[in-house]
This record gives sequence, C-alpha cells and structure tokens, in this order.
Amino acid sequence: MAVKNTSSTLLPFNTMIHMVTIKHSSSNYLLLKSQLLPLLESQELLGHVDGTLALPLRFAPTDSQTSNIKHLAWKKTDQRLLSLFFSSLMEEAMAEVMDLSTSREVWLALENTFSHRSKAREIRLKDDLQLMRRGTRSVTEYARAFKVLCDELHAIGRPVDNTNKVHWFLYGLGSDFTSFSTNGSNATTLLSRFGLQG
Repeated sequence: MAVKNTSSTLLPFNTMIHMVTIKHSSSNYLLLKSQLLPLLESQELLGHVDGTLALPLRFAPTDSQTSNIKHLAWKKTDQRLLSLFFSSLMEEAMAEVMDLSTSREVWLALENTFSHRSKAREIRLKDDLQLMRRGTRSVTEYARAFKVLCDELHAIGRPVDNTNKVHWFLYGLGSDFTSFSTNGSNATTLLSRFGLQG
C-alpha cells in the first residue's frame, strides 16, 4: 500500500513557532524535547535533527556549475527549523549554540549540554519524593507537597508509576497508615483522594 502524501497537512512556520510553548533552559531539556519531537515528526522534519535526512550535494551530479534544487530546498527547510529552535531558547541555552549553522548541530549540542543536567534533576526529584516525610504537617499538606514533586517529574517527561507513588506516599505518612494496602482499591482510592493518580 502506497504511503499517502501528507504535504497538505504540514503547518505554516509561524504556527509551529506558537506551538512551542516552553522556553528551553538547563532545567527543562527533557520537557522541551518531549514537546518538540512529536511536532518535528508530524511535520516531516525529524530527519533533519536525527541525521537520517542528509544534506544533498550542493551542485547537480551531472553539472558542477548548476545548483542542486534538492540542496537548496534542504537548506531552506533546515534554516526554518533552526529558527524554530532559536525561538525556543532562553539566553543560557542560546549561548551554547549561537555559532552553529544546522538544526542537527544545535540539537546535538543541546542534548550534550543539558541532558545530563535533566537526568540529575530527575534523580534529585525522585530522591526528594522517596525521602519526603509527613512530619508535623497535616495529611493534606503532605499530599500537596508530594503531588508537587510528582508533577515536576511528569513535566520533565519522567512520571512516577502509581505503584511507586502509593508506596512512597504511604511510607512518608508513617506508621499510622501501615494498614493501607499498596494494591487494589485502597491504592486507587488513596491516589484519587489526594489527586495523585495518573
């Protein structure tokens, strides 16, 4: 079965810029990446950043004096994509890539510079979640603080599964709540009651 031409569904460039709602910084690389990848794939641009769509030869293979139309089209698309990336960067991220000239170079530089920081942030948030204790707070206050950390992990594309949420939440509540089961309806009820499900 032939693949249908989707060119008519491609978005105008100014629409794509408005779809990228997050400004990239060192603390939100994973979130920006999770927002950009589906957009790039849906707009047939992913090949520019993952390297599968290589830059065609500058001149036509049969004539070294004639510009290759495919080369010119690739450059035009890549420069539009580069503009999209630049429009999504905060100053600290822009400083890392301002001398680069292709979208792939920018993508790789951002990944090399910020992915380890995002991983470190993920680890820190998960540690905070596991070590959180109710202490003198009310259960509602504790649940609210717990949810903030869960939401931050979800925002960077690293959500906590419900089993871990229930386990860590109950552990942090303390011995008064050991009768709760981490399985079945008790767990679902607990997550729902404090807005922790999903």
